[in-house]
Amino acid sequence: MATGGPQGYPKWLLNCKQSVNDSKDWNVFLRELHDAIQQQLTESHVQYFSDLSEAEKELFMQRATKALEGGTSYNNLMKKVSILMDQSLNEEVSRQLLEESPMDTKSDLIIENAEEGALSLLKKWPDMKEKLHVCLNQPLPPPLRQLAWRLHLSDTKVDYLWSLRKKYIDLLNTNPRAAISPYDYEISQKCDQLLNSEPTLSDLKGSVGNFYGMKAVLSYHHSAQKTKNRLRDVDHLLVVPFIQVADTSMPKKEPPSGRVVALLVEEFETFMKERPGFVEDSGSDLHNEEVRAFIDKVATMLTAKYPESVKNIVEKFSPSKEKIVATEAGNQAVLREGLMTICRPMLRSLFVTYLNPNTLLYVWDNYIIGLDTPGFTTEWLAIVLVTILALTKDKIKEASSAAVLEKMLQTEGCKITVPQIQYEVKQHYYKDLFSMLTRDSKAAIPVLDPTQAQHPPWRHWYNDVIPPFTKPQDRRKAREEREAERERLAQQQRDAETARREQEARDRRTRLRQYGVNLPTRKDEEEEFLKMSALDRQRVEQERIKLEEQIQEERRRRVEAERHAASEIERLRLEVAALKNQKPPTPAYSPAPSVSSYISRQLLAPPPSRISTQTAPRPPPQQVVVAKARTPTPVQTPVEQKNKIVSDFLNRVLFGINKVAHAEDQVVEKEELDRATQGYLVQNVRDIKQAQKEVFGQQLKPGEFDKLPPKDQQDKSEAMIRLMQKWREERRAKELARDKDAF
Repeated sequence: MATGGPQGYPKWLLNCKQSVNDSKDWNVFLRELHDAIQQQLTESHVQYFSDLSEAEKELFMQRATKALEGGTSYNNLMKKVSILMDQSLNEEVSRQLLEESPMDTKSDLIIENAEEGALSLLKKWPDMKEKLHVCLNQPLPPPLRQLAWRLHLSDTKVDYLWSLRKKYIDLLNTNPRAAISPYDYEISQKCDQLLNSEPTLSDLKGSVGNFYGMKAVLSYHHSAQKTKNRLRDVDHLLVVPFIQVADTSMPKKEPPSGRVVALLVEEFETFMKERPGFVEDSGSDLHNEEVRAFIDKVATMLTAKYPESVKNIVEKFSPSKEKIVATEAGNQAVLREGLMTICRPMLRSLFVTYLNPNTLLYVWDNYIIGLDTPGFTTEWLAIVLVTILALTKDKIKEASSAAVLEKMLQTEGCKITVPQIQYEVKQHYYKDLFSMLTRDSKAAIPVLDPTQAQHPPWRHWYNDVIPPFTKPQDRRKAREEREAERERLAQQQRDAETARREQEARDRRTRLRQYGVNLPTRKDEEEEFLKMSALDRQRVEQERIKLEEQIQEERRRRVEAERHAASEIERLRLEVAALKNQKPPTPAYSPAPSVSSYISRQLLAPPPSRISTQTAPRPPPQQVVVAKARTPTPVQTPVEQKNKIVSDFLNRVLFGINKVAHAEDQVVEKEELDRATQGYLVQNVRDIKQAQKEVFGQQLKPGEFDKLPPKDQQDKSEAMIRLMQKWREERRAKELARDKDAF
């Protein structure tokens, strides 16, 4: 194999890239590509390419490349790349033949190196998986098959910070039991029986890794469904192809790694969610309709391509040879009934146990690479069914009954080879299938700038006339006209719907009158409507009057509250002035201050002393002089006042909590509860130490438990908890017995 480069690419591919970069054709193409992008920037009124977002940059690049596609520089570059790739690959294979002396032929080495290059490109750019459409009607090589299935079945339709794979791994690390089904033992038995008894799965028989991988995926799938029903038997078959593809990653004598199982879980769960209804076939009405529609499609294709097979099936499923319906409609009905019986088991299992492993994986390869193309999977499965029935037409003719025919299909289907199906597909269906796969890739590039909405996609931009520049007001006017037109059409629809309902009501009244039912006349209806309207107006008026009265009452209460607050503030101000033996200053506030101003003044003013609340006569002048000579009482600073307020508030909170918890004057009960709680804490510590001695044989030192493996930590913790719970229940039983005896 080629030596890998520093970026994970084979060396010959890196050499080819370097040769392309150094070529003249590449530089010419780059210049034209730059000119195409620059013209887009000019027409979109963007100054620099770096001003665009990443999505806009990618779109501009795609449109510029599409414009150059088919031109001289583009064709010359493609020819150059093809020549350099062939040359680099041939040189690498020649080097291997000379230096490494491999056992493979030159053709095998070319295929291996090309496969390695394709794998490296797909791993780097997963979005290029659509390029695998060129492998239609071909079985994929095993390494490419693993990567292709992984890319198409990766769970990318949700937030993939939480993908199925990550979710499963996190579940194994946190709660492994949640990833195991309640019927895990039954699932294990069925997996073992299937692997040991089914002839088409003989290659998987005897491998411990395959068995455990299959069982783990199915067990998690069933547990994720959160249902009490057992797992369907067909689900055991659908996981088989994933095990076959991952067989090279499975150990033979031990269970597989968690990484491999997580990948299998992600692929299987994504596949199960994206199954068509006629494959899931749960028995619901919707699925039954899909099955019938699919069988009709198969019957049509079989009638058009292989009428002899149709005749054989009709003969086997007719009630009797004397009662065979000769009409075309009757034959079609019998054909659909027979196909329903034959095809349903094959569809549910997607041909598992009906085809040999190589043919089965070939069918699944083509099914999976078309998952992203709407309608492809239905078309492909119908073609495979029709081809199987066509290839076994001779055996169908020899079958003596419908039951024998069903068993024969399972036996003879395993003899069908890949080239046989490839030939039939190539002869009759390949062109339509390939055009279906590549239809989306040929779609026009979407238009980014709104000024270009009326122009076709980029085609030969150098021959097109530059679109005229439209002003913002013109675009706004056009947008308003479009909105007005949409509103007019919506109003027309609403009017038509109203007229339709009125006509239906008139027709209903007419029919009721014909049967003698007395209906109110239009005049009676109008009078009733007027009465109801008058009652509604009266109710609204009463509610309005009531609300106005409530507003007036609220306004009166607020005025009284403010007046009371103002008088209280004035009284407190006089008391403070009397305490300081000073003449009260002139009021500097309004006679009716607001409640907020009252609260702020009370917080800033120091609390009055008890002496100031007593009424005392004004002291004589000589006493005032003596009072002035005395040292004044220190006033608290704002910080001290704030701290005191917070302290009082916290004390009141603590008092409230104690009162709620222990009721009023229940100090003894609180002390008893504290003592009981302390006793439980001490007993719990003793239980932990005793449990450590029972489980570990000794009391653990600090930090010693954290050094154990996570699995041992969980097991030991559960054992200790069980012992502590047992001791706690025994003590509780003794206490109850003692209380009972005392009673």
